[in-house]
Amino acid sequence: MRILVVATHIKVPDAHGGSTHVGELVRNLRQHGPTLLLARNGSSGQDVVGVCFYAKHPPFGLKHALAASYFPKSYRAAKAFKPDVIYERGSSNGLGMMLSKALGIPMLTMVLDEHYSPLSLGHASRIIATNLELIPAAHRDKGVKVSWGANTDHFRADLDPKPARERLGFGDSDTVVGYTGSFQDWHGLRYLVEAADRLRDRPIRYLLIGDGRRKEAVEALVSEKGLTERFVFTGRVEYDDVPGLLAAADCCVAPFDPDCHPLSAREGFALDPLKVFEYLAMAKPTITIEAENIAALFDDPEHLTMVPRRDAEALAGAIASIADDPDGARAAAERGHERVVANHTWASHAAHLSSLFEEMLAEQ
Repeated sequence: MRILVVATHIKVPDAHGGSTHVGELVRNLRQHGPTLLLARNGSSGQDVVGVCFYAKHPPFGLKHALAASYFPKSYRAAKAFKPDVIYERGSSNGLGMMLSKALGIPMLTMVLDEHYSPLSLGHASRIIATNLELIPAAHRDKGVKVSWGANTDHFRADLDPKPARERLGFGDSDTVVGYTGSFQDWHGLRYLVEAADRLRDRPIRYLLIGDGRRKEAVEALVSEKGLTERFVFTGRVEYDDVPGLLAAADCCVAPFDPDCHPLSAREGFALDPLKVFEYLAMAKPTITIEAENIAALFDDPEHLTMVPRRDAEALAGAIASIADDPDGARAAAERGHERVVANHTWASHAAHLSSLFEEMLAEQ
C-alpha cells in the first residue's frame, strides 16, 4: 500500500506540535508502506515535497483557491509516486480532495479544529478526529475516533537525568518542574509563573524548553516577579534533543488555558495535548488541567494530577505535593507510562490508520 500524506500547512521538521504530529505520522506510516508527504515550502527529508508557500490559515473564500494553486506541483509529485490512498490534514484546504478526484483513489481526512474544507468532508471515505463532536453533524456518520500519542522509543523513561541537570545548573536538592512547547497563549504559562511566585520559599526550579511568540512575555513576567534565578529558558530545541533535556525534570506541567484557544473557548478544550503523552512516556509526574478530553485518556490521581484551569494556587499546591511525596508521584507516573505505552503511541495510531486504509480500498 502506497500512502500520500497531504499536510500543506505544516513545515517538517519544525519546533511545534503540528510538525511533531506530521513527522511522527509519516515515520510510522512508512512501516505500512511507502509514504510521500506534501508539506509546506522549506520542509526537508526523505520523500517530502514542499508545495505550499502561504503559512497562515487563509480566509474561507480563499482557502480552495490557494489549494488549487498548489495543485499542479502536487499532482505531478503524486502521479509520479502512484499512491493507493490519501491522508489529508484538515488545514490543507481541500488539496487532498482535488488529488483524490484526479487520481481516482480514496481519501481519509483529519479534523483537528475549525480549519478544514467542507468539500473534503463531503468527499472523504473516512473522517478521523480525537473528538467526533469536532466533525460537522452532516458528516459525522463517516467519523472515526482516534488518539494521538508519543514516540516511546524517543521519549523514554530510562534516560539519565544527571547530564542535563549538571549542564543546566540544577542542584541535587532542587525539584525541577519541566515544560515543553511553543509558548502559545493557551499553554497557560502565566499561571505557572504565578504558581512559582507562591512557591518562592521552596527549592523549586523551572525548566521551559522551546520557543514561541509569547516566550518574551513569559520571561518578562518571570523578571517582574523577581524569579529570574528560578527559571531556565532553553530557547528553540530540535525535536530529537528534547527528551535529553526533559530528563532533568522531576515533574512536568501542562497548565492549559482553553479560554485563549478560540475553538476550545467555544466548544470546550478540543485538543489532545501531545506534551502530556510525552511527559508520561518518560514516566514524569504530570500536572495538567481538568478537562473532559484529558479525563477520557487518563485518571486523576491514578496516572496524573489535574487542577482547575487558570488556578495558580491549585497548580502551586500540586507542584508542592509532588515535591513532598516524590515516591507517590513517581508511582502514579509509572502507571501513566504504562497507559501510554499500551494505548497512545504513534505506532499504534499508524496501525489504526492502516486498517482504515485497507477498509477504504476494499470498498472500492
